[in-house]
Amino acid sequence: MWGLFSKDPSKDFPYELQDRLGLVHLENKSVWQLYNGKHKTSGDEVSVFSCDTKDGANDMHLDIARSACKRLKTLKHPSFLNYIASVETDKCVMVATERVQTLGEALENFTDRGPKRENYIAWGIFQVTRGISFLNNDAKLKHNNIHSASVFVNSCGDWKISGLEYVCPAQQVTPNNKVLPTLDKYQPPEMKDLSKQQFSTDWSSDIWGLGCLIWEVFNGTLRSMDQLGTLGDIPSPLINVYKECVAANPKKRPNPNDLVTKLRRSPGYFKNDLIDVLIFLEEIQVKEDADKSRFFSSLSGQLDTCPDIVARGKILPQLINAFEFGNAGSSILAPVFKIGKSLDSKEYQERVVPCLVKLFSSNDRNARFKLLSQIENFVEHLSNKVVNDQVFPKIESGFLDSEPLIREKTVISMIHLAPKLNYSNLDEIVIMKHFTRLVRDEQGGIRTNTIVCLGKIAQYLHPKTRQQTLLSCFSRSLKDPFPPSRIAAMNAIAATQQYYTVQETASRVLPVLCPATADPEKPVREQAFKVVRGFLGKMEKVSEDPSLKEEMEKEVGSTNPVATAAASWATWAVGTVTSKFYKSSISSSTAGSGSTTNSATTANNFSSSGAASSTTAVASNNNSTTSTNRTSSMILQPEKVVKESARTDSSDGWGDMDSWQDNDDVLTGGDGAAKDGGGDDGWDDDGDWGSLETGVNTPAGVQPSKSSAPAANNSSSFNSGQDWATFESNVSGRSHDPFADLTSLASEKEDARRRTEERKAERQKTIEAKRAAKKGPMKLGAKKAAFD
Repeated sequence: MWGLFSKDPSKDFPYELQDRLGLVHLENKSVWQLYNGKHKTSGDEVSVFSCDTKDGANDMHLDIARSACKRLKTLKHPSFLNYIASVETDKCVMVATERVQTLGEALENFTDRGPKRENYIAWGIFQVTRGISFLNNDAKLKHNNIHSASVFVNSCGDWKISGLEYVCPAQQVTPNNKVLPTLDKYQPPEMKDLSKQQFSTDWSSDIWGLGCLIWEVFNGTLRSMDQLGTLGDIPSPLINVYKECVAANPKKRPNPNDLVTKLRRSPGYFKNDLIDVLIFLEEIQVKEDADKSRFFSSLSGQLDTCPDIVARGKILPQLINAFEFGNAGSSILAPVFKIGKSLDSKEYQERVVPCLVKLFSSNDRNARFKLLSQIENFVEHLSNKVVNDQVFPKIESGFLDSEPLIREKTVISMIHLAPKLNYSNLDEIVIMKHFTRLVRDEQGGIRTNTIVCLGKIAQYLHPKTRQQTLLSCFSRSLKDPFPPSRIAAMNAIAATQQYYTVQETASRVLPVLCPATADPEKPVREQAFKVVRGFLGKMEKVSEDPSLKEEMEKEVGSTNPVATAAASWATWAVGTVTSKFYKSSISSSTAGSGSTTNSATTANNFSSSGAASSTTAVASNNNSTTSTNRTSSMILQPEKVVKESARTDSSDGWGDMDSWQDNDDVLTGGDGAAKDGGGDDGWDDDGDWGSLETGVNTPAGVQPSKSSAPAANNSSSFNSGQDWATFESNVSGRSHDPFADLTSLASEKEDARRRTEERKAERQKTIEAKRAAKKGPMKLGAKKAAFD
């Protein structure tokens, strides 16, 4: 029974102490000792402030520690340390708070330099000033102990005020005496001169402490009060304020609330991107939708001057809250992805992935488009289970979307998702169900990108699926009326050459490729000859050395999802096609650039020896193809359509998109040269296929020289100087703004159609005027003959 009453209450404290912190920064400045701690059952991390007689504390220390604990329980403000739990005995006082470290240690460990460090320190001083204002003006209390040892920094980078041992009512002129002599250097002058105490204000002593804190932040530990007279490294925007804080006359020290207001006005010390962002996020619930929209659109650029610790700890949670409980929607994606780059995989999965999964479930097409455009930035953080069970079922509907841009982006996203998809999703749904249908899509660009993506993900397919689909899909695309699709098919066959047996190469691959050597378009013929020569070289080596057959066919039945390094016999494919096929995407800005030429030049550049017959056949035999390819061009380069739709007939190769199929004579330019009835392919000349021989020796990482971007409908759009970078520019490097509102495309197309009709009407008037002019002289001649 007596044992029950004598039980030590500290043993019921649910937190255990770990390593000690702040040995240098707290020694002789605080009655507390700081420890890292964690909950005994849940493992939650905390900080524990301990004042124990075993560590040298006396009864006076314990008394002010109990007073500080009481104040900490009742003061609830973002600028003050968060209280969690405490225990008090006659020998010790222990207080558990949020996990923090001393200010001195935090600044020493802060690795960012330049604007990030400057903005971060400004944010910290702002928080302390705001906390002092709350204490003096709202709580009507004085802290009386503001200096670097009474400020701590949590895991989010927030500066928190503690050291509440000497808090007293604001009206109390003389505070409690300091029990530690080393704290005397932080005492304001009026505490030593009773004649000046009558001039004290509710905030004068704490503003003096703020001046001491500012000095120590920029110059290190304050040795004596005399050092306050030297500015040291205090930045110039803060010098005048600092001088006011440490003014000898207490009445000249500003109210902390006025200080915050003054420094928040431009170009004040508290006016920077970091503070602006954090204050807006604190007040986001009361902001107008228009203000939120402007804020989220500019946030990505402002993050460049925000420290990583603040971006991860404060901005990211606020963005996710704005999505969960507000109407921020997809507008948060750009800054979330930017912050996500600094997160480790575990943290990304815990904090960001649930938000992304929820966005994939949204019916908002703009959100879906943004997610698909940025999927390469976050797919590595998605587990295979999340991809197969939660993400892919939401993405799959994009294959059937009525908007071509969504279908195209869905196809492209498979390049990044394929390594994580299981057999059921990848082989049975993506390949057998959707890709085999999309190679017949009405949009030429989607057909082409489907072939490119199929070649890229071939390494992840089951051997049976590869056997059933690869060559059949590529063979169909070799007959596609869209020239880039035919070129893509040939080079996809080359890039996947390791998955065809020697017998299959001879009986199926070469017979499929050879007709392309007589293709109406010269660029297609040239590429066909290169690829055919490569496969013939393979067969010739096998013929000379049959023992190579086994080595050449070792990848045919491989299930290893790793890009295969071809053997020596296949260096032609690796050097000229495969290496480019798997290289990083080119800049979207390159894909969007283009030079203009007149219609005659365009026709001359594009037409080859068989171009006229080819395009005429396309226009007459497949009228839908012309319209399809026009639409494909608009999908691939939508901003070009907006610009080109208002041009005259003398403009560059876009021309009149609708009139090409309505007039028999518009297939020829002003010089009679044939134009392509298939329309602009939307591809940019951004690389060099190169010869098969030179491609092998191209040094790694060396990019082909870029020629000026071609006008639409000319041969340079997909000539023999084109490589896989061209197709990659459509896979991931769009020239249009990937965050443009998809709904604007419909109105742009309608405007283009209307302007086209106007031009057709004007052209018809011109033709009728010419006919009338011709008939006039003929009638006059007839009358003259009759008269004679």
